[in-house]
Parts: sequence; structure tokens; C-alpha cells
Amino acid sequence: MPQFYSGRFISTLFVALLLSMFTGCLNSSQPPNGSIRLSFTYKGSTPSGDSLYPIFPNPFNKAAGDTTITIRFALNDTGGVALLIQNVIGDEIAGYTDSLLPSGIYSGQWNPIASDGTPLISGLYFITLHAGNYINSRLVNIENND
Repeated sequence: MPQFYSGRFISTLFVALLLSMFTGCLNSSQPPNGSIRLSFTYKGSTPSGDSLYPIFPNPFNKAAGDTTITIRFALNDTGGVALLIQNVIGDEIAGYTDSLLPSGIYSGQWNPIASDGTPLISGLYFITLHAGNYINSRLVNIENND
């Protein structure tokens, strides 16, 4: 059965693409190769459902002293997880996969840099969690004013 995205997701993607043209996320300075593997730690507790919690800080601003972005998610049942961070044109920037995580709440940090160690360019990035039938995305704005 094909996967169809909701109207809200398509609208968000359209707005992100328009905004990215003004913030420079589609220019050729985007680091092209590889992605960074993320790690998450188990924080205990049994949640009432699967969830991708709000990302913070959002917007991320290195000039304001931000060093990492915190990503938290919850799994209601034991199962497989894939978490991807992508730019607005779909290039994978970072990711995490595990075929069998126990139920609970997980937390991790992401330092928004490319695999070659250079800071990501300013723009919008999608953080998407796939856990069983649950799929949710959050949009994070990175402002690197170097």
C-alpha cells in the first residue's frame, strides 16, 4: 500500500522550500557527502503512546551560544526505530536506526555539523521519526551567522 502524506505535511514542506530559497539552504555550499550517526539514551518510563517531542532550541543559533539540539522521542511498544535528519531537498544529514528498542523515552543530542566537520548552512531541516506505524516530522531552523 503506498504511503500518502497529509495535507499539513505537504503544506509545511512547500513553505519550507519557499523559505529555504531565501535562507540559502538550496545553494551549492550544502555539504554533500555522508551523514552523521546519532545516539540516544534510555530515560525510563513507559509512555502512553509513540511521540516525537518538540525539538529545542529551535531555532538553533550558534551566535547565541547554542551548541547542540536536543531530540526526544517516546516508544509505546518495543520495536524498530529510524530517525532521520534531512535538509529540505531530502539529503540525509544525520540519522539513527535500531531494529529493537524497548518501550520508553529516549533523548539524544545533535551538533548540527556536516560529516566533514563544517557547520551546516543556515536553513530549515526536517527531523523525522519512524516507529512501527507512527511517523512524525519536526522542522528545525538553523541560524549559523558566521
